[in-house]
Amino acid sequence: MKEYTFEELGYFAERECQAIKDCLQGYSYMNFDIAWSNQAGNCILILRTDYDDTPENIKAFFLHCALGQIFQERSKNHEAK
Repeated sequence: MKEYTFEELGYFAERECQAIKDCLQGYSYMNFDIAWSNQAGNCILILRTDYDDTPENIKAFFLHCALGQIFQERSKNHEAK
């Protein structure tokens, strides 16, 4: 599996990384594997996939999926009110 790090997104708390993993692990035809590197509580998100494409396209698609999931959750919460 190739590994892609998201230093450009800055640091996350471990609970945030776990929430991202819970939501996107195995997601899409890219079969995302979500991990993180924890340095004194500062976590950098790591994405792994066997999908063959450029790093830029894989990262962009992952962010697209993540934002889509946020929208879906927001829509569910908004409809419940």
